[in-house]
Amino acid sequence: MGKKTNITLIGMPASGKSSVGVVLAKRLGKKFVDTDIVIQEKHGKLLKELIEENGDDGFREIEDEVNASLDVSNSIISPGGSVVYGQKAMKHLKEISVIIYLQLSYTAIKSRLGDLRERGITLKDGQSLKDLYLERTPLYEKYADITINEMKKTLAKTIDEICEKLGEKPRKKRSFKEKRFQKITNSKGKQSREKTDSTKSNKERADKKRFDNTKSVKEKSSRTRFGGEINPQKNNVQRKNLKKYFKKNEN
Repeated sequence: MGKKTNITLIGMPASGKSSVGVVLAKRLGKKFVDTDIVIQEKHGKLLKELIEENGDDGFREIEDEVNASLDVSNSIISPGGSVVYGQKAMKHLKEISVIIYLQLSYTAIKSRLGDLRERGITLKDGQSLKDLYLERTPLYEKYADITINEMKKTLAKTIDEICEKLGEKPRKKRSFKEKRFQKITNSKGKQSREKTDSTKSNKERADKKRFDNTKSVKEKSSRTRFGGEINPQKNNVQRKNLKKYFKKNEN
């Protein structure tokens, strides 16, 4: 693709130029430029206001002028869907960027669109959305360097395909099975450690209990005779009785 550092996304309104453009800009480390916003900022009015004041043809002249004078680098450019009507704009964009056409079926476009005028879509008198779609599609195909069919694809899949077509390194993927296996492994490892710690702790408690019981029995045995506890401070009678007992048993 030469030394072009810009990428321009073209396609019908609601084809995802803005959403794809923002994510793609983050993925490739580029700036994101929405030319509809550039037009609004330059003229200080919303797109629908410019269309009402200047008509469809007048608005397209404004759009063509702004896009033809766009001076950016290392950017993802997202122009309005009608940009392909401006020859000066498309010539300029072809010179400074790689043109990518985001392709969707008419049915998909129709289901995504709401109020056409609110979205700044220019329609001629008596023209339907289907007519507009059939009119613009050949122009998108004419100017596109790369065509990405978005049907039944997630945003992530669309981005991956664009990067692949541009020759960018694919993002390292981890399959669901790998993630699940790692989660299970970590869980089992944690459970194993907990089980080991629990077993060790139980064994230590059991050993301590046996030691305490043995110690208690020994102490009790050495200090107790005939149901009474020996106290060194007892009177002489007790001591004499003990001496007699041991002397008798020795014989």
